[in-house]
Amino acid sequence: MRLAVICLMALAACKKSPPPRAASDGSPLREVSITAKGFEPARIEVAPGQPVTLRFTRKVDPSCGDAVDVQGDPVRHMLPLDTPIDVKVTAPASGEIAFACPMNMYKGAVVVIGH
Repeated sequence: MRLAVICLMALAACKKSPPPRAASDGSPLREVSITAKGFEPARIEVAPGQPVTLRFTRKVDPSCGDAVDVQGDPVRHMLPLDTPIDVKVTAPASGEIAFACPMNMYKGAVVVIGH
């Protein structure tokens, strides 16, 4: 019986995570929560030149994270409580695209990996 339980646990640990969800335009969708800790996750890895949709959802109120500024985007995206807001970005050939709350207390980035 123990062997069966160990085998089931090993299989569960090896199970691949589901592929990232896609936005309505087909780009990968990455969920970002704004909590008392800041952006979670704060680092989003993508391939060079890949378009990606960041879906920001603020989970706490009040919060410094009631809006997000994305590097290169002139629009400040307001983040109403518990309402997903999609922001589309395209990863550069290398480097990263930073995002932060208006006070720059919560920070994150879309980071290019691979070539």
